[in-house]
Amino acid sequence: MNMMNKELEDDLGKPWQVERYEELSVKNESVYFDVGDFEEIIDYYVHQGSYKTAILVNDYAVRLHPSAIPLLLKKAQLLASVNKEDHALSILTEVETMEPSNNDIFLTKGAIYSQLRNYEKAIEEYNKAIFGSEEPDYVYCNIAFEYENLGNFDKTLEYLSKALDVNPDNDLAIYEAAYCFDLLSLTEEGISFFHRLIDRNPYSSEAWFNLGVSYINAGLYEKAIDALDYALAIDEDHEHSWFHKGYVLHLMERYTEAIEAFDHSIMEDETDPMKYYYIGECYEKLSDYSQARKLYNKTIEMDPAITDAWVGLGVCDLEDDMPIAALQYFLKGVELDPENVSYLTLLANTYFTLGKKKEGCSTYERALELDPADLETWVEYAEVLASIKLLDKATHIIRTGLETIPGNTTLIYRLSAYLFLDGKSHEALYHLEEALSSEYHGHTDILDRYPQLMLYPSFMDAIERYRL
Repeated sequence: MNMMNKELEDDLGKPWQVERYEELSVKNESVYFDVGDFEEIIDYYVHQGSYKTAILVNDYAVRLHPSAIPLLLKKAQLLASVNKEDHALSILTEVETMEPSNNDIFLTKGAIYSQLRNYEKAIEEYNKAIFGSEEPDYVYCNIAFEYENLGNFDKTLEYLSKALDVNPDNDLAIYEAAYCFDLLSLTEEGISFFHRLIDRNPYSSEAWFNLGVSYINAGLYEKAIDALDYALAIDEDHEHSWFHKGYVLHLMERYTEAIEAFDHSIMEDETDPMKYYYIGECYEKLSDYSQARKLYNKTIEMDPAITDAWVGLGVCDLEDDMPIAALQYFLKGVELDPENVSYLTLLANTYFTLGKKKEGCSTYERALELDPADLETWVEYAEVLASIKLLDKATHIIRTGLETIPGNTTLIYRLSAYLFLDGKSHEALYHLEEALSSEYHGHTDILDRYPQLMLYPSFMDAIERYRL
């Protein structure tokens, strides 16, 4: 390549072959390149998304080099990309007679059959490509993906294992295996699989990372941290390990350490707003609402559709005794996700805080319509009513809840408490004894919430009687 052509490529981002081809085409002059140069031109137009031009160039190149297998393979690939699979396969069948041991023919056939959703035929072609392949692990991965398309996950994992036997560093196979274990909820099998992989390749950061994720799925958080720390000892810049370490520390309520881990996971050109959301949530749990707001706002700047960040801002304002400001954020959250029961209960509670009883009741009822089996919402709704001395209404809510969740002792204890506080001791005692006979120790929770019940002799006598 002369210096002028090199400068032209650097300036315009085009290979010199493309510049030359376009220059001669404009002049309607005949164009001649060798096979490698034509491949460069075709690849350029493919990367630009100019498939029609790429096909025209390829056709012209094949006319000049009719026996050039690389050009015929490219022609088949291009035809498949514009949904002319039958034509592509006929070319490949012809090419196979010319060079029957060329693995690229079988790989291309396999990809086309996969595109046609003929997964069994794709597997058949990929199997032909294994022998003599320079990278058999990637061929095994292709076969695994076809079995995954067929819903045969046992075979998927079998071929992913074969890929890792050949190359334990094949990250694609590692991640796909992890996906299968997660999809099938095979947590213990996943842990065993990654342990075996680590035995073969103890310095694979990806294997240690996925072992850590498997431990998280199993709820074994300390072991998860140990595995993620091994991954980070091998690769201190392993972004996913830092993020998952932050996530598991967050689950363990070790929020300060979680923030540090999440910070390490953030790249210079970070594009994942959820990282900032999780850091904001950690600050919220630490009651540092100012910092939490900054992170939630950054999350929203990156992606306004992340509803949890809007709701997080509302929680911060509610905790800082700014319910009017909080209300707007909760309304935004419900607008974005109108069937989220947690958001609706936060909104309902805020309405009550602002003295908007009617709106609060209708919002709680909307939440219960969406999920009538949500015990927490029944309890919270009744408690809010009881807190503003609407004991009749609180009792009615609990009774309605018991129609949906019959025999629930939490609700029965609440019903008893509200009846006692409303002066209906006889009925209250009946329900208290019902609850005590079902779950005796549940009375401690209701006494913690309403310690004034200790002033009712019949309440305390019943507890003593059922203690024996």
